[in-house]
Amino acid sequence: MTPFLAHQDEAYVRQAIALAMRGRGSVEPNPMVGCLLVKGGRIIGSGFHRKFGQLHAERDALANCTDDPRGATAYVTLEPCCHLDKKQPPCVPALIEAGIARVVAGCRDPNPAVDGKGFDQLRQAGIEVDAPVAEGEARQLIAPFIARTNYARPYVTMKWAQTADGYVAGPGGKRLHISNDASHRVLHALRARCDAILVGIGTVLADDPLLTARNVTATRPLIRVVCDSDLRIPVTSQLAQTVAHGPVVIYCKQSSFDQHYALATALAANGATIVPVPANTADGLSLPDVLRDLGGRGVMHLLVEAGPTIGQSFMKANLVDRVWIFRSTIRVEDASAPLAPAVDYQPTGSILIGDDALTEYLNRASEVFYHRSPSADLMVAGAEGL
Repeated sequence: MTPFLAHQDEAYVRQAIALAMRGRGSVEPNPMVGCLLVKGGRIIGSGFHRKFGQLHAERDALANCTDDPRGATAYVTLEPCCHLDKKQPPCVPALIEAGIARVVAGCRDPNPAVDGKGFDQLRQAGIEVDAPVAEGEARQLIAPFIARTNYARPYVTMKWAQTADGYVAGPGGKRLHISNDASHRVLHALRARCDAILVGIGTVLADDPLLTARNVTATRPLIRVVCDSDLRIPVTSQLAQTVAHGPVVIYCKQSSFDQHYALATALAANGATIVPVPANTADGLSLPDVLRDLGGRGVMHLLVEAGPTIGQSFMKANLVDRVWIFRSTIRVEDASAPLAPAVDYQPTGSILIGDDALTEYLNRASEVFYHRSPSADLMVAGAEGL
C-alpha cells in the first residue's frame, strides 16, 4: 500500500469515527460505529448506528447511498458483524450483496461471536480487507464496549467540580455551589448518556441527592448506585423514597447487611436493591466486586460523582478510565476545605463552558486505554453548555 493510500484510508476512518460519535447515549449496550462508502474519490454514502435496535452503520450507509455502491470501498470503524443472535441482521451479507469491493476497518470486533469471522467471510467473498487502520482511535471509541465485553465491567468516568484554588467544597467540607449553570446542563446530559451513577454514602448523608438526569432527554433508565459499606443510608432519604424515578442499588459489606437486616428489609420494601459484597483489606467495599456486579446488571458506562473518599478509593485501585474536571473561577482560600484529588492522567482536551473550564483526562494505566482521543461526550459538551 502506498503512503498516500494509507494516509487516505486513515483520514476516512477518522471521519467515520467522528460520525460514529453521534450515536453516543443511544446505541448502548452496542458499540458506536460509523461507516463511509467511497467510490471514485468521493463519498457516496454515510451512516452510523443511531439507536439500539435500529440499522447498523453499514446498512445505514447503504440505505443513504447516492450512487450504485458496486465497486466502492467501505470505511468502517469496527469489523462488520456476521453473527445472528441480535436485533438487526448481520452487515457482512449486506456488503457482499451490494458489491462492495474493499473494506477498510478501524479494528476487530472484540465480541467473541465476531472477532475476525466477519473479515474472513468478506475475504471468502472476494472482497479486499485492510485492517486495522487508525486502530488506537477506533478501539478508544469503543472502550466502554470492550470493558464490558472483555473485562465484564463498566467503563468508569469520574467527575468532580473544583475551585480555582483546588477545593471541592467549602470551609470544613460545607457544600458549595462551584460550577455554573451551563456546566450543570452538561453534567445532566452526561448523566443521561450513562447507564448508572455512583456516589459514596458520605455524599448521601451530606447532600441527600436524587441523582437523576434532569431537563434532558434520556433513552434509558439511570441506575442510581450508593457505596455504603456499613449500611447507613436512611430509609427516609430521597434515593430510598424515589425508586420509581430509577433503580437504586446499594452496596454494603456482608457483615453490615447481617447487622442491619431490618434496615435492609425496609429499603428493599421501598424497591431498592441491597447487594452485599466482600470487604477489602481496609474493611471497605471491594470495588472490583462492585464493578463486576454492575457489569452483570448491563451497565456499560458508569459515572462516579466523586466525593474525596470514594474518589480516592477508585483512583487508588486503578479503577478509573476517564476523569472530567470542571474548574471554576471562584476561590475558597480556606485550608479547612477538602482538596480535589491529584490527577496525573493524560488530558485529551479542554473546553470553556461560560467561565468554567472542562478538561477530560484518560488513564493510561487503564486496561481499556488505547489512544489519547477526545471522547464523544467531550465533543458535544460545548454545544450542550450553550
